[in-house]
Order: sequence, then structure tokens, then C-alpha cells
Amino acid sequence: MFIRGAVLGAAVMGLLPAVALAQQLAPSPTLDAIKARGHVECGVHLGLPGFSFANDKGEWSGIDVDFCRAVAAAVLGDAGKVKYTPTSVQQRWPVLQSGQVDLLSRNTTITFSRNASLGVNFQGINFYEGQTFVVRAKSGAKEPKDLDGAAICVAAGSTEEKTAADWYAERKLKVTIVNFQKNDDAIAAYDAGRCDAYTAGLGALAGQRIKLKQTGEHVIMTETISNDPQGPVTRQGDERWQAVVRWTLNGMIAAEALGVNSRNVDEMKAKSANAEVRRLLGVEGNFGQLLGLSDDWIYQVVKQVGNYGESYERTVGMGSPLKLARGKNELWTKGGLLYTPPFQ
Repeated sequence: MFIRGAVLGAAVMGLLPAVALAQQLAPSPTLDAIKARGHVECGVHLGLPGFSFANDKGEWSGIDVDFCRAVAAAVLGDAGKVKYTPTSVQQRWPVLQSGQVDLLSRNTTITFSRNASLGVNFQGINFYEGQTFVVRAKSGAKEPKDLDGAAICVAAGSTEEKTAADWYAERKLKVTIVNFQKNDDAIAAYDAGRCDAYTAGLGALAGQRIKLKQTGEHVIMTETISNDPQGPVTRQGDERWQAVVRWTLNGMIAAEALGVNSRNVDEMKAKSANAEVRRLLGVEGNFGQLLGLSDDWIYQVVKQVGNYGESYERTVGMGSPLKLARGKNELWTKGGLLYTPPFQ
């Protein structure tokens, strides 16, 4: 035990090459499979604008899709090497558990029961969500409590279904929860007048509202009834792969915090004297080797996909049809909740 601890300590202190430490980590069957097949298998939403959505040419985009692309850039050096598997609320877990996909990047809320009972691990937060409701403007409903007596459409098996039921029961307000197997079926039922409201996350509602026949006749409530952090999900048991996914997300956030973006990443790599920037971009430290990747893995992520802020703005932010303010998804130094451990 003492000898192994001394070896690890020596590696950390820089007395041994980084690869010596990497050799002591368990191999990753998932990472090996991805390299062998030449692409990442990523589970995404069936179709949610801003998060994961395919156009009529089959081209996928969205903040969750960007993360799939970031992982491909990190592992394979090419953000385009991704195969997308659309999943419903019910399908997402068996698709991941069975190994059909390498990860889920699909606006999925982190909960205790999911982590403890489904054999999955959440690898960080890429979107801070909060549940609310979309209603017809003519209904006069302004707050969730105004929906007393209403019928509410929701996707079956979602966190929103249980949260809504609990929220109204706790306040002794009566609502009828009408669930559907797919989010699209639930929003279509609301649009057809079968429900008085549709409930989902604030970001998801912004994306779903685009699909309504008369978008301007519907309003999204600003008051939320929950906090629902969302992030990428992997199977339990492959620790190195989990670290790759987790630190790819950390790298995108760290790049924004350190002022590194897709436009200046080459200059920053060549000229920055900031030690953390140099480690992040693979100039020093051999950090990629610790995970079985090239040392410029985060450089490839930022160069090809961008930092977190760039991804946010073009997919769900002010540069997108959703026009969601950063809010909680802003860096902690700017009043938000985004924070990442250091690359040391």
C-alpha cells in the first residue's frame, strides 16, 4: 500500500511521466469500442428544438447535440463522428443500460432514485432547468396556482409528471394529470385543446412552443415549481469513460471561464502564459494521456464545437429562436451557477 501510494504521489508531483499513472487506471471497454467503430453512439431527444432536433435534411442541432459532438471531438478528434439515437422518456434508460448508446445527452433531470436504482451516473450539469407551464393567453392564468381545477398534459414517466402531482397535492389544489407516452403527443394534445396547460421545463417549453399552431396565443409562466439540473448520463462501471464524459463538460465550462473560445483557441494555445490554459489545451501536463486520449483533446472540443457559452448562445440563447437568457446557466462569476473544478 505504501509503495503504490508513493508511486501515485510521485506521478502526481511530476516525478514520473503522466502515462505511468494512466497505466494504473482500469481500461475502458466503452472508449475502446468507440475507437474501434470510429464514432460515438449518443442517445438524444426525439426532437426538441434548442436541445436535440433534426431538420428535414436529418442534420441534428441543439445544446445536447453539441455535447455529443464535443465528446466525439475529444475522443476521435472529429466532432462529426456521432450517430444519434432518438429516445422517448421511456426508452432512454433501456437504450443506455443495454449498451446501444455510449451516453445519453438528452435534457434528463438528475435525481436520487435514478442514480441509485437504474445503474447510471450523471456526469455533471449542462443545463439548470425549472418546471413550469404553458397556457393559452386568453385563459388568464398567470401562476401555477391559477390552474386549480385544470387538466394538465405531461409526458408519462417524466420528473414533471410526479412534480406537478406532488406540488398541487401539497397545496390541496385539484388538477387532472393527463399523461402521454411521448412529449410530442402531450404538446399536440394541449394544442388540440384536450388540456388547459402543458408542463415541462422552462427551456423545453421554449422549444416545444415553436411547434404550436398559433405560437403567439400561448404564454409560458415565469414562476417555476422545481429545480431540475440536467446533464449527460453514462452507465455505471466504466470509470475511465465516465471521467472522459465528465471532464469534457468541465473543459467546455472551464474554457469559457478562462476566456478561451473557438475564435482565439489557436492563439491561446500558442501564446497563453496561464498555466491552466496551457494544461487545458494540451501544451503541458499530458492530461489527455491520463484518460487514454490525445493531449489536445479539449483544444479539439473548443476548436470544433466551442466553449459552453458559445454552445448555449447559438442553441438556446439569444442567437437562437428560443432566446433564453443565461440566468442560472451563467458562470458563477457573473451571477450564475456554472462552476468547474480546476485542471490541475
